[in-house]
Amino acid sequence: MNFDSFEYTAFPSKVFFGEKSFDNIIKVLMPYQKAFVIAEKRQEPYVNLIKEKVGTEKAFHFTKVIQHVPAELVEEAKKIQQQERTDVLVAIGGGSAIGLAKALALASNHDIIAVPTTYAGSEMTNIWGITTAEGKTTGRDMRVLPEVVIYDPAMTATLPVSLAATSAMNAMAHLMEAVYGHDTNPISYNNSLDGMKKLQQGMNILSEQKKLTPAANRLLQYGSFLAGKGLCEVSMSLHHKLAHVLGGTFGLDHSSVHTVLQAFVLEYQWDALSQEVQNDFCQALEHPYPPSALLALAKNMGAPTSLAEIGFDKINIEKVVAITLSKPYANPKPLQADDLQIMLQRAFQGALIRNS
Repeated sequence: MNFDSFEYTAFPSKVFFGEKSFDNIIKVLMPYQKAFVIAEKRQEPYVNLIKEKVGTEKAFHFTKVIQHVPAELVEEAKKIQQQERTDVLVAIGGGSAIGLAKALALASNHDIIAVPTTYAGSEMTNIWGITTAEGKTTGRDMRVLPEVVIYDPAMTATLPVSLAATSAMNAMAHLMEAVYGHDTNPISYNNSLDGMKKLQQGMNILSEQKKLTPAANRLLQYGSFLAGKGLCEVSMSLHHKLAHVLGGTFGLDHSSVHTVLQAFVLEYQWDALSQEVQNDFCQALEHPYPPSALLALAKNMGAPTSLAEIGFDKINIEKVVAITLSKPYANPKPLQADDLQIMLQRAFQGALIRNS
């Protein structure tokens, strides 16, 4: 990684991290008149806490959250937002809740206060996505970058092991692509390697203890924070394109898709990466062949390791490849239809070419 000359953009989110960080939301909301709070019903205790502190009339609770942010849901929420005359968006949840807030911010230009309850990473990015019948459309816009992000370990402490596993692997995928992205830089690169180490440590504890311990939660939450930063600072490549195609077009669970794909995508990219990048991957994941390390991490946590496990029909592989190649984008290795089909067939079976 060249430290002599590079380009780096720092994105202006204020972050509160650590125990009882959620308490800061009250002072954060003081400048606003009324909050549109997006949170599933299970987060109601936190929404009620906000209402108690700022006043019931100063917060409206919208409970409908759907994965991949359907356009119909955006329109429904937008109408209610306008009726309630809110002037700030609060998202308490994972990527779906935060994604809805971003879709609304595109139209209203309202600030977003994000309180993540998973390790998805969307809270640190200026990336939005909305799904229609034609598939998922994504983009970048500074209007959707959250003004404030609150990482409180209490928000992720009760995650089921299965969700903690796939959500953490989702974060790992962001870090992986931030390392080899064509526009990476020393800051994003080294932060991402550090994030990979933290996530691996947390996932190893999760595997060993079979529960989300406080130590594992802290490591995974910090790693996901760095993953979100990397996702925002560096262009993503093949892995994320495939994840959006599989999720947006076929309705597959977002974090499960990330979990399954990354070992196979990294194997696809491997020979095109420089020796330096390969060595850094090996060091960060403590393995001579990192694709195998990623597959083992998922397997040891009981997470899915094949597309077949998460409901993908292999008859759709050619369609996935066609959509993936329909719009050109930078990637370490040239994208060839035949190679992509072989890679997806491997991912469907859950078997890497190399097993070292």
